[in-house]
Amino acid sequence: MKNKLFLFSIILLITKQFVLINNVNSSQTKNIKTDPNSNKRIVALTSLSADVINTLSNESLVGIPGSTLFKGKDDFENKKIISSGRMPPNLEKIIKLNPTIVIGAEGFHDKTLKNLNSIGLKTKSLKIRNFDDLEKFYEDMNVYLKNKSNIKLKDKIPNCYTNDFAKNKKRNKVLLLASSKPILSPNSKSWSGNMLKRFRLENITSNLDSKSVFQGYTTLSPEWILKSNPTNLIVIKTPGNNISQYENLNIWNNINAVRNSRVFEFDYYGLINPGSLSSIEKACKKLITIQ
Repeated sequence: MKNKLFLFSIILLITKQFVLINNVNSSQTKNIKTDPNSNKRIVALTSLSADVINTLSNESLVGIPGSTLFKGKDDFENKKIISSGRMPPNLEKIIKLNPTIVIGAEGFHDKTLKNLNSIGLKTKSLKIRNFDDLEKFYEDMNVYLKNKSNIKLKDKIPNCYTNDFAKNKKRNKVLLLASSKPILSPNSKSWSGNMLKRFRLENITSNLDSKSVFQGYTTLSPEWILKSNPTNLIVIKTPGNNISQYENLNIWNNINAVRNSRVFEFDYYGLINPGSLSSIEKACKKLITIQ
């Protein structure tokens, strides 16, 4: 009897999912036939893509990830949260939103996007490796949303475009420490490495191979840091940790930048993980000060 009840529950669950998916697809087909210019409904699986869509067309953004970057912001108050932390997005919540497109991060949301594709939903896999990628995504979404907003990316993050002064200035050598255990530093293939280059800061780990599990980052030894003896040091305040994680390194007081008070603290969002347009703008504003 128990086996029969269990089997019946499984069949009922599968039937409900099939009906839900069929209704979504029918609704999408109807919209396409009757109104080819109907408003877009976008589910963004990353905080950055959600912020870009919000900037261009708040009414088109229907689903967002749970993020501390959105707390207390009115623009995101009525948006459906479809994920929390590093947990995979909730497929049922996404499907119920009847999106015209779902935007996720390449490498992190591949499985989710594949599952949504399999039921006929349009998806976009996004990888923001550098500033050019950000500009292209912004313009692509502007076209997709049919220029609903006249706000340019330059207007949203003006400090990221005030680097003309840097063209003729002397390149300052910088060592960026993204974490202390292990000691990680970005090479040229990371977002942070590209940001340093944008402001003509010479990243001394730019050409090092990425031998860590974190793509775009290399693992350093304390001995290597002392030998490189950086004149400028950037340390990242990762979620849940502050600068004390670096101060506890036994080589800390022997680093030239520390001795000369040339240590710059940056938030994780903006310089390591783009996070949002406002966090990128904040990082750019601070990078200008390293002269």
